[in-house]
Amino acid sequence: MADKDKNPKKSKTTGPCPFGKANWLSKFTFWWMFPVFRYGFRHPLTQDHLYDVLPEDESGVLGDRMEKSWDAHVKRCREKNKKPSLYWAVILEFKWEWGINGIFLVISEAIRILQPFLAGQIVSYFQPGSTLSKMEVYIYATVMGVCIMIELLNNPKYFFTCHHLALKMKVAVASLIYRKILKMSSWSKHATTSGQIINHLSTDLEKFTYTLESFHFCWLGPLEIGIIMYLLYRQIGYIGLLILVVIVVLLPLQVILGWLYGKLRMTIGAAGDKRIHLMNQIIAGMRVIKMYCWEKPFSEIIFKLRRAEMAQIWKAYIWKAINIGVFQTATMIIIMFVFGLAWYMGVPLSTQKIYSALGWVFCLRLTIFLFMMYMVEDNKQLASALKRIQSFLAVEDMKMFPEFEETTKSMEDAGVSVCIQDVTASWHIPNDTDKDEVTDKLVDKEMTQTFSLKNINLNVKQGELLAVVGPVGAGKSSLLLSILKELPPTLGKLQVLGSVGYASQTPWVVSGTLQANITFGEEIHEDRYHRVLRACALYKDLEQMKYGDQTRVGERGLLLSGGQKARLTLSRTVYREADVYLLDDPLGAVDTDVGSHLFQKCICDFLKGKTRILVTHQLQYLRSADRIIILNEGRVVNCGTYDELVKQGTEFSTILSDYDKDLEKKEGEEEKNEKLKGEENTKENKQEEFSKYGGVGWKVYKDYFLTGHPWLYLPIVILLLMATYSSYGYADWHFAKWAESADLLNLQRQTGQSSINLNPVINMSNQSLKQNMTYNIFPVNHTTLPSNGSSLVTSIQHHVDLFMKTYLVAISIFIVGVSLFGMAYFRMSVCISKKLHNTMFDIVIGAKTHFFDSNPVGQILNKFARDLGMIDSVIPSLAYAVIETSIRLLMQIVITCIVNPYLLLPLTPLVILIYLLRQFALPTTRNMKRLDSVTQSPVFSHISDTLVGLQSIRALGMDRKFLTDFDRLQNKHTIAAFMFLACNRWFSLRSLFCLNVYFILVIFLSLALRDSIGLSGGLFGMAINYLLVMANPFEYLMRVSTSLNTQMTSVERILSYTKLEQEAPKVSEFPPAPSWPLNGEIKLVNVGLQYSDDTDQILHNISCHIHSQEKIGIVGRTGAGKSSLLAALLRLAEPTGEILIDDVNVLKIGLHELRSKISVIPQDPILFSGTLRKNLDPFEEYTDDQLWDSLEQVQLKNKVQSESEGLYMEMTESGQNLSVGQRQLVCLARAVLRQNKILVLDEATANVDHNTDTLIQETIRTRFMKCTVLTVAHRIHTIMDSDRVMVLEHGKLVEFDTPYKLLQIKDGFFTNLVQQTGKAQAKHLLTLAEKYHKERS
Repeated sequence: MADKDKNPKKSKTTGPCPFGKANWLSKFTFWWMFPVFRYGFRHPLTQDHLYDVLPEDESGVLGDRMEKSWDAHVKRCREKNKKPSLYWAVILEFKWEWGINGIFLVISEAIRILQPFLAGQIVSYFQPGSTLSKMEVYIYATVMGVCIMIELLNNPKYFFTCHHLALKMKVAVASLIYRKILKMSSWSKHATTSGQIINHLSTDLEKFTYTLESFHFCWLGPLEIGIIMYLLYRQIGYIGLLILVVIVVLLPLQVILGWLYGKLRMTIGAAGDKRIHLMNQIIAGMRVIKMYCWEKPFSEIIFKLRRAEMAQIWKAYIWKAINIGVFQTATMIIIMFVFGLAWYMGVPLSTQKIYSALGWVFCLRLTIFLFMMYMVEDNKQLASALKRIQSFLAVEDMKMFPEFEETTKSMEDAGVSVCIQDVTASWHIPNDTDKDEVTDKLVDKEMTQTFSLKNINLNVKQGELLAVVGPVGAGKSSLLLSILKELPPTLGKLQVLGSVGYASQTPWVVSGTLQANITFGEEIHEDRYHRVLRACALYKDLEQMKYGDQTRVGERGLLLSGGQKARLTLSRTVYREADVYLLDDPLGAVDTDVGSHLFQKCICDFLKGKTRILVTHQLQYLRSADRIIILNEGRVVNCGTYDELVKQGTEFSTILSDYDKDLEKKEGEEEKNEKLKGEENTKENKQEEFSKYGGVGWKVYKDYFLTGHPWLYLPIVILLLMATYSSYGYADWHFAKWAESADLLNLQRQTGQSSINLNPVINMSNQSLKQNMTYNIFPVNHTTLPSNGSSLVTSIQHHVDLFMKTYLVAISIFIVGVSLFGMAYFRMSVCISKKLHNTMFDIVIGAKTHFFDSNPVGQILNKFARDLGMIDSVIPSLAYAVIETSIRLLMQIVITCIVNPYLLLPLTPLVILIYLLRQFALPTTRNMKRLDSVTQSPVFSHISDTLVGLQSIRALGMDRKFLTDFDRLQNKHTIAAFMFLACNRWFSLRSLFCLNVYFILVIFLSLALRDSIGLSGGLFGMAINYLLVMANPFEYLMRVSTSLNTQMTSVERILSYTKLEQEAPKVSEFPPAPSWPLNGEIKLVNVGLQYSDDTDQILHNISCHIHSQEKIGIVGRTGAGKSSLLAALLRLAEPTGEILIDDVNVLKIGLHELRSKISVIPQDPILFSGTLRKNLDPFEEYTDDQLWDSLEQVQLKNKVQSESEGLYMEMTESGQNLSVGQRQLVCLARAVLRQNKILVLDEATANVDHNTDTLIQETIRTRFMKCTVLTVAHRIHTIMDSDRVMVLEHGKLVEFDTPYKLLQIKDGFFTNLVQQTGKAQAKHLLTLAEKYHKERS
C-alpha cells in the first residue's frame, strides 16, 4: 500500500508538463502545479522530478525561430542602410505573444480605476446625513468583491505570462549566442573570452525578466492618466488638474534617474566582465600563482577592479535610492499639493469625494511612478545588455572555402588527398562595420605576424604519412588549421578530398565518461572501439579505474593526467572514420615508451592507408614518415624523405642534433602500464554542483547583515525606518480626521444645524473614554461645545486646520525619512557586497590546491559571477522591498484594526492560514530555485568546453551534436525556471485570495457594525483605502520574500566559500634569513604525501640527500609520483616527515618564505591577460634592463623588440597570441629573473619543439650552473647529463644514483625505462651516460 501511494506521487512530478494540457481554470489558478507542491513538501526535489520542457519552450525550436528572425532583420536593415538592433528583433519576433497578453493588463487597470469610485460610494454611507440606502450600499460592496476576485485571477495570469515569455526570449537569444560560437572564425574566438560569453548568459539575459511587465505602459500609461485626470476633474473640480503640475515635475525626474541608472548598469556590466575574465584565468592558473607567490599582485588587481566596479554600483544605487524615494513619496506629494491647496483655499470637499480622489491618485502612483518608471529603467538596461550581445553576434564568422571542381578531378586522378597551391594565409583583423570597438582591443596584432603562411605549395598523396617539423612559431599549427578551413587563405587554392579528423596540440576533453569522449556521439562499434583502446594504450588505464570506460573524467579532464588526456584526445580522433587525419603533436605529452606505442600501433598501423599529416617535435619518428616538410617563418624551406633531407644537410640539419641523427626505427615496443593521476585515484566524480536541501536559515540573514560595518549602518537604518513609517501612520490618521472634519464643516455650513450627529469627531457623549482616545486624537468635549451654530463652525474649523497642519508636518518628515533610509540602506548593501567579495576572494586564493583540483573552474567562477551579481544588484533591492513593504503593511493593518477592533477576529485565522500556506509552499519554491541555479552551471561548462575545443568540434563534424547537447542542457534549465515561476504564482494567488477575503470581510463587517461601534466615514475611508492599495504590495511581498529567501542561497554559497580549508600561513613567526638558502642543499626524511583525507597516499617514506648545486633528474612512469614530489617540496599539499633546505625545516616556515626561494618552470606554460611585463614581474621588483636581459637569455628579446609596445605588449587570454614554445620561454625568463638557488622543472619541455628544448636545456646548464636543479622529464635524454637520477615507482623512491651507475644494474627500474626507448636510442643514452660520467670523474 505504501508503494502504491508513493509511486503515483513520484510519477506525477515527471513526464510531459501538465501545463500544456491543463484547462483554462487550472491555468488561471495554477492547480496543475499542486502535485509538485504535495511531493515537494514531503521530499527533497531533484532534477529527476522536473517535467519535460514544453514544446513551445524547446531551445532548438526557439533558437531556429530567433536565428531566422535575426537574419531577416539584419538583411532588412542592410537594404535600408540602417543599423540592426537585436532589441527590436526580439521584441518584434514575439510581438503577438506579448501583444495578446496586454488584454489581461487592460482588464486589471479598468478594475483598478473602477474601485475608487465604488469605495467612495461605500464611504458616503458613513457620512452624517447620508441618503444611500442599505440595499444600494450592499450592491456597491458586492460589485467591489466581484471586482477584487476577477483581479485576483487576472493579475497572476498576466505576470506569469510576462515572465514565461521573458524566459522564452532568454532561451532564444542564448541559443542564438551558442550558434554564433559554433560559426565564429578562429580569429573571432581569440577576440572574445569564455567569461564574457558567460556574463552575457548569466547577467545580460536576466534583464528580460522584468522588462515585459511594464512594456504595455508605453501606450496604456498616457491613456490611463487621461482617464483618471478626467475623473478627478469631475470629482473635485479644477483643483484636481493641478496634479498634472506635480506629474510634469516628478515624471521627467524619474525618467532621467531611470536612464542614468540603466547607463550605469551597462558600465557595471563592462567592469564585471573585466573582473570575471581575470578571475577565470586566476582560478585556472591557481597552481602557478601559488608556486610563484603571486597571490598579492593578483589580489591587488582584482581588488582594484572590484573597487572600480563598486564605485559604479554605489553611483547606480544613489540614483536608485532617489528614484525609489520619488516613487514612495510621489503620492504624498500630490496629496499634500492638491488637498493642502484645497484646505488653504477653503474648497468644500466631502469624505466620499476625498477618498475617491485619493484612490485615483494611488492608481496614478502605480501607473506613472512604478510601471512607467520601470518601463524606462528596465528597457534601458535590456537595450544596453542586448547591445553588448549584439557586438558579440557581429564578430566574423568562418569563411567558406571555394570548391574547385577541376582541382578535385585532377586530385582524384593523381591520387592526392590534400592539394595546396600558392597559399598565403594570415590571421587578420576583420573589417566588419558592425564589430564592436571593444573587440579591437581584445585581439592582438602579434597573431598576424606570428601565425601566418607564405606561398605554400604542397600535395599530400592518399595514404601518405607526412611529418611537419620546424622551430617555434614556424606555422606548423597554422598549416593544419588552414587545411581544416579555420585559417582562410588570402591567396592561392586549397582543396581536401574526403572527410578530415583532427587532434589538437592542446588535449581537449569534455565532461562525461571516457567512452563518451572517445565515441563522441558516434555509434559504438565494439570491434573498432576496442582496437582504438589498444592502439591508444588506454587498456591499462581502464583496468586501474573502478568504473572502467564509464569513469567520469571531470571538467576538461580534471581527473586525468596530461598523458591520459592526450591519448584520450587522439583516440577520439582515430575512432571516427576519416580520409585525412591531422595530428598536431599528439606525442608531446606522453612518456617516450607510450609515445613509441602510439606512433607505431596507432599512427602507423591502425591508420595505415589513411592520409596522415603529423606535426611533431619528437624527431626520432621522422625516419618512419613517408615525407617530411620543414617549416620556418610560415614558409616551406625543405621537403623530402628522411634520407634525402639528411643528405641535403640544409635546414633539417639545424633541427636534428647528433643524437637524433643516430636514431633507428624502433622495434618490438611493449605497451606499458600507466597509472591514473595519483591524487584523484579512481573515484567516480558525479560533478554535480553542491545543492543542499532545506531552508536558508536565519543565520545566513544574520551573517549577511552583520558583514559590512553593522555597528555603524544598522542602527542608522533601523532608526530611520521606524521614524519614517511612524510619521507616515501618524500623518494618515490626521488626514482621515481632517477629511471627516472637513465633511462635517461643509455639512454644517450648508445646513446651519447644530443637531446633526457629529459622532465620533465632535459628539462624543455616547462614547467611553477608551473609545474617545481610540477614535479621536484631538477630542472635543461635548459639554464645552458652544450651543450656537457659528461657534460650532469656528470650533470645527479650528480642528480642520489643526489636523491638516499636523498632517503636512508629519508627511514632510516621511518624505525626508524615506530618501535618507534608502541612501543609508543601499550604502550598507554596497559595504556588505564589497566585504563578501573580498573575504571570499582572500579565502579562495588561500585555499589548498586540492580544492581547485576537485572543483570545476565553472563552478568556482559561478560564485564570482552569478552569485556575486545577485548580491550586487538583486538581493539589496529584494531585501529593501521586503523590509519597506512589511513595515508599511504592518502599520496599515494595525491602524485598520484600531479603526474597527472586530477585524482582529478574522485577521488572526487568516494570518495563520497564510503562514501555513507559506510553510507548505516554501520547500518546493526554494528547491525549485536551487534547481534553477544548479541546472544553469552545466550550460556554462558546456559553453566553456565548446570554446576550448571549437576547432576540434568543427573538424570532427560535431557542430550539430554540440548544439543538440546545448539545447538539451538548456531545456533542463528552462523547465526548472518555468516551474519556479509557476511556484511563485501558485503561492501568491492563494495568499492574495486570503487577503481579498479579509478585504471583503472588512467591508461587510463595517457596514453591519456601522451604528453599533460608531464608525466614522473618515476612518473607514482610510481603512478601505489602505485595503484597496494593500493587495498589490501584499502579493508583491509574498512573492518577493520567497524570491529573497531563494536568492539568499547565493549568500549561503558565498559564505560557504569563506570557510574553505586554508593553506599554512604565508609567513612565519621566525622566518629564515633573507639570504637563505645560500647553498640549495635538500634533505628529505620519510616524506609522505596525501592530497586529502578521502584520497590514497601518493608518496611513501621518501628519504634522500640532494647536495648543493646538484642536477637531479626525476623519472618514472605516469602516476609514479614525480609531480607529487615537487608538490611536496613546494608544499602545494602538506607532506609528512621532514624536508630540509640548508638545514631549515621548510614545513615550519611560511609558504611564501619557501616558494619565493624556489624557481619553477611548470609543465603547462600559463600566461595571464595583461602586459608581458606584468607576466614577468607582477611585483615590479626588477628594472626594464633586467627584464630585457632575461628575455635575451631565452632568445625572445628580438621578438619582443619587434613589437611597438615592447615589454608592454598585451597578452590575450592564456597567452594564446604566443605559441606554446614561446610561452614556455617566457616561463624560463621568469626563472632567470628570480636568481634562486633552487630550480624546479616539471616536464617543462614536454610540449615544445626540439630547438626550444635544446635552448631551455642549454640555458639551464649555463645560467643555473651554481643552482640545485630538479627536473621531471619525459624525454630521458634531457636528464642523462644529471649528476644523479631519482627513479620513482608507485610513490616510492626505488633508485637514486648517477645515470651511468643505474644503467649498470641489470633489470633495474632505470635500465628498463631506457631499454623501452628502443635499441638504438638505449645504446645512445648509455653512451651519453658514460660520456658525462667520465667528464665528472
